[in-house]
Amino acid sequence: MPDAPTFSDLFRTGRDEILLRNALVSRDAVERDGSDANILVAAAAAMADEAVGQNVQLNSALFLGSAVGDDLSRLVFDRYGLVRKPAAASVGSVRFSTTAPSPTTFTIASGIVVQTATGTQFVTTESTIFSAGSIGPLIVAVRSVLAGPNQNAKANTITSIVSQISGSPSDLKVGNTLATVGADAEEKDDSLRERARRFFTTARRGTMSALEEAALGVPGIRSAKAFEVLDALGRPARMVQLVVADAFAEQFVDYTTVPPGYQPLSQAITAAIQAALADVRPAGVYVQVIVANVVIQPVQLTLAFQAGANVSDAALRARAAGVNYMNGLAPGAPFIAADLLAQLRLVSGLVYTGGELLSPAGDVVVRPLQVLRTSLGLVSAVAAQNNSPITTGSNPDSYTQV
Repeated sequence: MPDAPTFSDLFRTGRDEILLRNALVSRDAVERDGSDANILVAAAAAMADEAVGQNVQLNSALFLGSAVGDDLSRLVFDRYGLVRKPAAASVGSVRFSTTAPSPTTFTIASGIVVQTATGTQFVTTESTIFSAGSIGPLIVAVRSVLAGPNQNAKANTITSIVSQISGSPSDLKVGNTLATVGADAEEKDDSLRERARRFFTTARRGTMSALEEAALGVPGIRSAKAFEVLDALGRPARMVQLVVADAFAEQFVDYTTVPPGYQPLSQAITAAIQAALADVRPAGVYVQVIVANVVIQPVQLTLAFQAGANVSDAALRARAAGVNYMNGLAPGAPFIAADLLAQLRLVSGLVYTGGELLSPAGDVVVRPLQVLRTSLGLVSAVAAQNNSPITTGSNPDSYTQV
């Protein structure tokens, strides 16, 4: 498709038309800046250029790949019912405590302002009673006053009370043992456009991709990956793990400890995701939300079987044990080969030798922010006797090999 004409193209068209219609007018007279002919042609070309620009903008606003800004927001809402994620505030909790038992009962009302040493302010979002004789800690939910990517607070950084709390003792102090989370900038065009492109493929509720898409619609969430929890036979166990992360989770890793620690994030963002899943999650299926970055880890097994054992059934149980062990690891937890072998020892029908694990050949260590995950399709098995792949019966993965 040719480009729209520019001002220069329009000016040349006007110039050529004048020269064609009146031989007495010279080309130099039209092109000379400031001449009457030049002004007339340039003025007409400027008006035409404005009309062309308006037409280009209106046509661009009709297509998902070219619409930008407010035009993209209107297009996506009109066609898909999706809205651009606004700038998100940071959410979390703080602890109020005293050094001596409080002589009176007082209320920590909603709207109390606390802040970090750098001036980032948070406001309480619930009202709680601090009882007489108590020293706390009393945990209260908070939200940042402002929204944006710089509003998250690390653990132990909210240290001062800005608002007056009626009836509170002079030694009342505030702190946060957990980092706040969820702050983010307004959604960019590329992200909104990508969510719109995935709309029809994730419109069916209850699918893995639909769960991921619902989580990505929560302000502050940048990545989401769903994994099914399996029973001992490799069948779905009516539970799904949804591993999510925001753009700023890296700041919550404490590298001052050995080994580095990963501070658990506020449950507020988990609650927001659970609410977003209300119309997506299948009835009777629990979705566990975990905050981390996913690292996919394939597993390869070599198995020997007892005489008379159902080879397909035993192999499937072994693969399911590998999936459940890997997907049960917490964020920052390493893969320990000996622990997986201990799970395989319990699988009926196998002859345990201690050499069942071909890959990974040893332990796998991840960063505190990362979590290891796998799936039944990534856990393969071969027979130790002849190194041949094992048929898995009616299992949808069917025939697997290394």
